[in-house]
Amino acid sequence: MLDKQLIVGVYDNGDSLLSTVQKLKKKGIEIFDCYTPYPVHNLDVEMGIKRSNLTVGAFLCGLTGFSLGLLLQFYTMTNHLHTFKSWPMIIGGKPQNYMMVPSMVPVTFETTILCTAFGIGLLFFIRAKMIHGKIPDIIDPRQTDDRLFLAVEPSELNKISRTELDSIMTDGGAIEIRERNLTGSETQSAPKASKPAAAPSKKEEAAPELSDEERANRMSLLSSVVGSATSEAKDDLKVISGVGPVYEGKLNDLGIYTYEQVAKLTPEAITAIEELTKYFPGKIEREDWVGQAKKLMNDQ
Repeated sequence: MLDKQLIVGVYDNGDSLLSTVQKLKKKGIEIFDCYTPYPVHNLDVEMGIKRSNLTVGAFLCGLTGFSLGLLLQFYTMTNHLHTFKSWPMIIGGKPQNYMMVPSMVPVTFETTILCTAFGIGLLFFIRAKMIHGKIPDIIDPRQTDDRLFLAVEPSELNKISRTELDSIMTDGGAIEIRERNLTGSETQSAPKASKPAAAPSKKEEAAPELSDEERANRMSLLSSVVGSATSEAKDDLKVISGVGPVYEGKLNDLGIYTYEQVAKLTPEAITAIEELTKYFPGKIEREDWVGQAKKLMNDQ
């Protein structure tokens, strides 16, 4: 991961983020990047991001599929490539020469689409360096959930004062202003300027690495709240909205296998789970996993 210091504004809707980007660009401030859990219309234009060259890659992949489709059919269906010992076949009375080109359209179309789809997907993953096992390089876990982030490099402060930068962000709707680096560690947190200064809540802070002793304490707390269960009595926790296959495995690693255990979760136990798994802060309570588990128990 890169280790770059950034000033980050946190937003809860795309319009506020877009408005702030427009104001900063008018001041001559270069936006390092914006991180959003969903597309924000016109954001790329306001940031000055150029059109992606992936379209060129898509054209070349499609051209490859088009060429291969025609070559395959000319090789197998005509007499013109006898040098390569092809075996032409007569199907439906089609001519074995170039007059059969119109009948080649369906197969050529399909190979073009096939190569374009697979090729552009592969090119995207290569260009984005999204390889299997890569550690996510993110500003904050909430950027994949329900928050939007606007990042500016401190070097831009030679064009504008930090006070004015904070004012533009907060007036634009920022709910937090933080100083972070791309490894995810937080060096400073500033609340919205219009409110009295206050320490960020526990759930707003970047999750610190737990020591072995702290991890053991949280596991002990969790065990005392939810009790113990075995994999033999395991429920399908993926039925709970918000729990996927990966996170189900993490819950199992913590000794949580059943709806009954999830239904017993207390705020303290939920906090322990979030710290142990580094899950999105507040998501468990917001999606009411406890209530969902109780309902599933009653339906059994």
